Amino acid sequence: MLSKPETTSKQSPEAETEQLKRTTGITFAAIFYFAAGIYYLAFPILTQDLTQVHLLTIGIVSIIAGYFLVKPHRLGLWLGLLLFPVHIVTPAFGFQAEFNVAGALNSPLDVIFLASLIVLIFFTSVTFLVLLDQRRNFMPSEAKPAKK
Repeated sequence: MLSKPETTSKQSPEAETEQLKRTTGITFAAIFYFAAGIYYLAFPILTQDLTQVHLLTIGIVSIIAGYFLVKPHRLGLWLGLLLFPVHIVTPAFGFQAEFNVAGALNSPLDVIFLASLIVLIFFTSVTFLVLLDQRRNFMPSEAKPAKK
């Protein structure tokens, strides 16, 4: 009987990389960065103050980080970790500036804004801890061939 010739892979098993599945923690971090990016983009637009370019930049970079976290790509991990201090300092300064205004707690919109900043800082801290915990689940940027 004739047998079929065996097909062999041209790549060695060491050179092949297996795409890892997204965990719940990485999905949570990606959703947070998408939501934070929309928040940072919406605030200057809603207040009609487009001179706050720093908020627009943080929003765009946060959405990019969320996109790469969905993959999961190592760039998403690095952007997420580098955005942590920015996501803490920016709302803290906004909270301080709004809270020092006389009568800030009398307006319901101001109270909602201050509460949203506190929620943003809280979820930033949780997301940072999740990314530190899940950092081993990210695939490398490029597959490097095996050395012989």
